[in-house]
Amino acid sequence: MNLFYRSEGKGEPLVILHGLYGSSDNWMPIARKLAASFRVISVDLRNHGASAHDNSHTYDDMVTDLAWLFHELNIEAAHVLGHSMGGKTAIAFAADYPEKTKSLIVADIAPTNYRKNPASALQYDFHKNILETLRNTDLSKYKTRKEIDQHLEQGITQKFVRQFILKNLRRGGNGYEWKLNIEALYKNLDHIISGVDFEDYSDRIPIMLYPVLFIKGELSGYIDEEGEKNIRLMYPEAQIKTVKNVSHLLHAEKPDEFIEIVSDFLLQA
Repeated sequence: MNLFYRSEGKGEPLVILHGLYGSSDNWMPIARKLAASFRVISVDLRNHGASAHDNSHTYDDMVTDLAWLFHELNIEAAHVLGHSMGGKTAIAFAADYPEKTKSLIVADIAPTNYRKNPASALQYDFHKNILETLRNTDLSKYKTRKEIDQHLEQGITQKFVRQFILKNLRRGGNGYEWKLNIEALYKNLDHIISGVDFEDYSDRIPIMLYPVLFIKGELSGYIDEEGEKNIRLMYPEAQIKTVKNVSHLLHAEKPDEFIEIVSDFLLQA
């Protein structure tokens, strides 16, 4: 699948992969600053943003899409940065294509099956509720974003989550429509949450073929004690940095600190 992407700057390639419900557009403030030193390529993953929709949404799909983009752009190797779902895609891509990976940066996700224990399984319920709310929203009934927001509030109570989701609205020929492929994401949600577990790579770990950095949000539960253990099993030499007083959207909550951590790492990679 051909992916939509945005390119900024010159130098060594740095590919950025967004998370679930995200897009390259969300990462433009980060990309523009990093473009002072790198050729930054911000990607819309399948079923998101301006990229094509497909019924399938697996990590194998996304890795294949990314490998094709490398081929299309004549990128021999790049630094790969991914957040959340994009972080798992980056982990899988780097494991399958170590020769194309200069370094790996993963933001607030671990190589973990998040359905294995009751605490982390809540992530599945959280996203299932979001997608069910979107599936049950008839956009043709609403004329403004405010009306849609008021409707979504019945199922998605967190304002910042709704604001993030609403960035996926666009005007179509018959009113508003979602950029997201809601049905495909709902159908593949179990895989999105459980896929890319460190045990999937037991035939090749420990991995020490490229520098690795994990960045966690202090208030987020995505990289917990078990997650850090799995990171160490897969990448014994990985760095793990924590951004204080932020949740899962750490790059949006403290962009300057996030950029500083990424830049310092890349200078050493």
